[in-house]
Amino acid sequence: METTKVEFKGGNNIALKIPKYKYDETVHFYKEVLKLPYLGFMSESHAFQFGDATLWLDCMENYSQQDVWLEIQTDNVQIAEEYLHENHIHRRDEVEVHENSAGYWISDPSGTILRVNPQK
Repeated sequence: METTKVEFKGGNNIALKIPKYKYDETVHFYKEVLKLPYLGFMSESHAFQFGDATLWLDCMENYSQQDVWLEIQTDNVQIAEEYLHENHIHRRDEVEVHENSAGYWISDPSGTILRVNPQK
């Protein structure tokens, strides 16, 4: 079987999925304690500049603990999907819907969710 050539790099977004009972306290931590540059409240999330990335704090009604979601980018999402499939990494689009988007969701072996997006 021929190995498909594909390159990945870290994306622009990191999402912390935060249980509702800890959400306000966590927003306060990033905004008032760490004083990260605040980008505003968008798409029902608080956004902060986190180096070259955007850190999104998402309030989750049904979570009992925090979860981290990452973004990776690739120059060709279709070839990347084929490559990932060859390596037994399957799409996880059930985690969140992004209609009319070229990207898709996967997870690493420990369950960390990653959004695969076209390179910008």
